[in-house]
Amino acid sequence: MPEPAAVLEVLTPDGALVYVRRHGNPDGRRIVFSHGCGLAADSYFPFWSLLLEKFDLFIFDVRSHGWNPPAELRNQNVPHFITDFELILRAIGEKFEEKPVIGLFHSVSALVAMLHEEQWKGFSGLVLYDPPIQPPGGKPEDLVEIGESMSADARRRRDRFRSRTQYARLLRRSPAHRHLLRGMPEFIAETTLRPVDGTDEFQLCCPKEHEAQLYEYLFGWAMRVDLQRVSCPVKVIGADPTEPYSFMPTSDFSNLIDVNYDFLPNTSHFLQLEEPQLCLDMALEFLESQRLI
Repeated sequence: MPEPAAVLEVLTPDGALVYVRRHGNPDGRRIVFSHGCGLAADSYFPFWSLLLEKFDLFIFDVRSHGWNPPAELRNQNVPHFITDFELILRAIGEKFEEKPVIGLFHSVSALVAMLHEEQWKGFSGLVLYDPPIQPPGGKPEDLVEIGESMSADARRRRDRFRSRTQYARLLRRSPAHRHLLRGMPEFIAETTLRPVDGTDEFQLCCPKEHEAQLYEYLFGWAMRVDLQRVSCPVKVIGADPTEPYSFMPTSDFSNLIDVNYDFLPNTSHFLQLEEPQLCLDMALEFLESQRLI
């Protein structure tokens, strides 16, 4: 993992601390990247490392994840995430001068980016990987059921481990992670666990209660997304819709024609950790077509 060229501390009004790291080429087009629920931006290094040569890259963990200390549990929700995004974009512009910003986001951060763009604007283009949006023809209660199930699973999750190897072994046995690149379970363990003070154990950087609360209300916000209100160019890259671990639709694509939607065969929800080069190639093709790079 390369050392950041700079680290920006963003303190929100409610006291949450977000560390924004700058990597890559400061003379390149500016890209901002963040991750999915329960992971960390550093976990995606096999993906975003491919951007370092050409782009001015800013990566950050959403509150209570990765580098960031746990924030107030009561504020672990989508509205606070939307405000965080606005504060982060403002802080980057104030510290490193204003430039057009391209957003590359996965899962929950992709949902937040869409909602942020509806409310605040600020991106010149968005590439969203497997965002949790309502499937065409789907019923609202379907998403509510998914959210409640994922929240319950998160609360039951083991969150302390004797070693990072133990957690990596657990990931390797998980059907949801069966497509990961070789070595990714170990890398995820390295980037999402921190030592427990006074013990030989490790714990998840994102407390399971924080992850569970985010899932509990996530899909209610997913149903509010109106991509027609997002004025910047948007590309949605989904996982294989036939895979069981994908947020995108399984059959009816008709309502996504205007969204510039595509999917990557034989990938799951963690597609950037499975096929990083293909994920990037699809993004760059779109950004070039929109003359954003």
